This record gives sequence, C-alpha cells and structure tokens, in this order.
Amino acid sequence: MRPLLDILGAEKFAILSSDKSRYEKAYWFYYLSLDRYLHEMSVAARYSKGPYWVRRSGGKARYTPLEQSLADQYRKVAPFLEYDLVNCLIHSRILLDRVTGLARHFLKGKRLPSFTSFNDHKKFFLKLSEPYGVHEKYAQYIREQTGWFEMPLKAVRDKFVVHTGPKHMRFLGYPNDGWELDLSIILPDSDDPSKPLSKVKYIGVNAIRLSHEIEGFLKWFCEYGVFSITQAAPNITLNPDAQTLRAG
Repeated sequence: MRPLLDILGAEKFAILSSDKSRYEKAYWFYYLSLDRYLHEMSVAARYSKGPYWVRRSGGKARYTPLEQSLADQYRKVAPFLEYDLVNCLIHSRILLDRVTGLARHFLKGKRLPSFTSFNDHKKFFLKLSEPYGVHEKYAQYIREQTGWFEMPLKAVRDKFVVHTGPKHMRFLGYPNDGWELDLSIILPDSDDPSKPLSKVKYIGVNAIRLSHEIEGFLKWFCEYGVFSITQAAPNITLNPDAQTLRAG
C-alpha cells in the first residue's frame, strides 16, 4: 500500500488522525496480531508432532533437550492460541474498515459507498442495479472477488466472537494432519435435540489463508487507487524504479 499512501502526501494537520494515519495504525495492529499468532502456531505445530507424543507415552519416553525446550515454549503460548487467533480476526476486520476510508480519495461522484465500514461498502456495490460509471471495474472486484470477507471473516467475527450466535462447538486442530492450526466451528444441522450432531455444518478459520486473501486485496486496492488518482491528476506519476510517487 506504500505507493498509494505516498501519493496521498503529508497530512495538513499531522497531529490529528486522518484516513491515512488510521489505516497505518490499523495495519500495524493487524501485523502485530498476525506475527504473534503465527509464532505461536509454529510452536504448537512442532510440539504436536514431537513432545506431545513423548508426554502421551506416560513416562516410557523422555524429552530430549530440544523437545524439553519446545515443551516449555508451548506451555507458555498454549493459553493464548485461540485468543490470538480471535485477535487476528478482529484486527483484520478493523483493517478492512480503515481501507474503505482511503477509497474516498479516488471514488468521486453523487453515489458513494460507505467509507467507514467495509461491510456497508460492499453492500452498496451489491445493491447497484446499473454499472458504476468509470469505477465499474472497482465495483465488480468488490462484488465478485471478496467472498473471503463474508466467510469466514465476517461470519465468524460477528456470530461467534462479538455477538451471541447459534449453539456450536469450536476447537483448535490440524485438518488433514497438516501443520496449520485452524479454528474449527461445528454447528448442528438439525433441530432434533436427541440427535444434535447427526448432521453438522463446518466452518474453518485459517489465519494464513486469510492473510493471503487480505494481502492480495491490498495489492489490488493499491494499484487501483494509484491508477485512478494519477489518471485524474496527470502531474503525479509513479516512479517504477523507486516504487514511490513523484510530481511530474
């Protein structure tokens, strides 16, 4: 996002928050939450493939010095695994809300989406019954390429983290015996209390996959914003070597 942030320039009143500074703060918190969780996930995965089975041996096997070190690390991070994964979801949602504030700098006209909520921003384009003028490409991308926002980000954050949602089971685990620690949510697909789990719906939350989706979106958003602004103001151009913007 740096080329787009550079093109927006310095703030007139640097001590006051702005679309740019709010985005930068949100991205920093998102980065910190993801950095901490991914470190914890690495520790948990390595523990589950080694020291965990030594502990399960009931004393028949003993930790090597490396396994003991890993077990000590796991003991420290284990209470925070789900907590920090939830933090990733919350800060991912905040980041996307802050991104919409940057869109006000290139989306112009009488019909404008929300610039404070990504959810409302997307709803605006979903409800449009006709092309969105010169920014139809933007509208189409938001409508068709951000399905990851509804599931799992919005659905899990809204229904299972922030608000009271349906009855469910949730746990951390490794789907397909992999190395990526997922939050698995199981919902009964039946109203029969005698058979609550005869049929179930499954929702999986994977922080790594979600981060890839967000990274791809931010890159696209940056490119679109830079192109739109430079088209509207030809005296501003992108320096391809330095990857920064300069006045022409």
